[in-house]
Amino acid sequence: MIDVKQILNIAHYEVVHIFKDLILFLIVFAAPLLYAALFGMIYISGTLQHVPLGIVDLDHSAESRAVVSAFENAANFQVIPEVNTYAGLEEGMKNGAVRAGVVIPKDYSQKLSQHQLTQILTVYDSSNLIYGYNTRKYFQTVLNTFSAEHTAAYLGGLGMTKQEITNVMDAVSFRMQVWYNPTFSYVTFLFMGLVIMILHQIGLLSIGLTVTREKERNSWIQFLCAAVPQWKIFLGKALPYFIANFFNYGLLLWISARFVNVKIGGSLALILLLGLLFNVILVSLGFIISLYAPNSLQVTRYLMLLSVPLFVISGYTWPATHIPMVLNGLARLMPYTWMAEGFRLATVKGLGFDYLSTTILVMTIMAAITTCFALSVTEGRFLCTARAKSRLIKILYRR
Repeated sequence: MIDVKQILNIAHYEVVHIFKDLILFLIVFAAPLLYAALFGMIYISGTLQHVPLGIVDLDHSAESRAVVSAFENAANFQVIPEVNTYAGLEEGMKNGAVRAGVVIPKDYSQKLSQHQLTQILTVYDSSNLIYGYNTRKYFQTVLNTFSAEHTAAYLGGLGMTKQEITNVMDAVSFRMQVWYNPTFSYVTFLFMGLVIMILHQIGLLSIGLTVTREKERNSWIQFLCAAVPQWKIFLGKALPYFIANFFNYGLLLWISARFVNVKIGGSLALILLLGLLFNVILVSLGFIISLYAPNSLQVTRYLMLLSVPLFVISGYTWPATHIPMVLNGLARLMPYTWMAEGFRLATVKGLGFDYLSTTILVMTIMAAITTCFALSVTEGRFLCTARAKSRLIKILYRR
């Protein structure tokens, strides 16, 4: 029968350190919630609306005012009245006062009455791709609707009946369906990827400081020279962080669904399984990093440098099919890549185990490999002093 008392005593020792060290306590419990709340406030709107728009009406006719009204009544645009000249539009695009513009030519009504081709110029700022993509989509929606109404009015002026107009307008029709994220919500697209990265970095950092802290205090020797199985040292050290990380995972899932309106569907058991495997990998990997890193400063530096590249090459925001093969292969070695992809498939697409079997298999292998390495605490087992042994006995066999 396995004696778990030593594991729990080491875990208690680690918990005491967590609560005594304010910075470590904030890293483990407050940072994930704080970061998630920050990103949640940024992306809570879900979709990009009220794009600031400048309209330059060079025609000043009833027909041109109809175009202006079409954009004023569009919920996705916010017309800025002060920007009403071409020079003002150029300046507004430079300083950010507007993100898009419409220029109606001065001969607009004349060409329209003569049934000649007339063009309305639309411009938008694509320096920010989110603004660029959405603005282009909004322009198409408004102008397609306006064009259809104008065509219908023209056909009516030719004496066609309403039914005949309908038959002409509906001669070719199409139906569009948007699956999985029909509102094009950026919070559904992006937010959980950021949350998982938060959990990834906080999870690695928190347990990554455990052994280095002991080294800096010259107390790691107590564990290395103990007559205690290596796996008990790992489990005792890792248990508090495993529980804290899994608690943070569940808490942030609830907050994301309840307050940030992230789409989290699919099987709850599958979502928890992904979180469990991810947590095991993080705890084991973090312990290994802490075991071989010379000090806490090095751990912090390495993990800070890794966060942005891991997120970028994971394929979460930019499709993996368009990432260079070398980077794609490197990303497939990282647990974040598999967790982020599996989480999106499970929650946004609502896919089951059959579709995520490869993801779960890979994460299980990663968890097994990292756990095996973490269980083999091999660094620095050397002769111990009587004082070190005495201090360790007090930890392990505390009354």
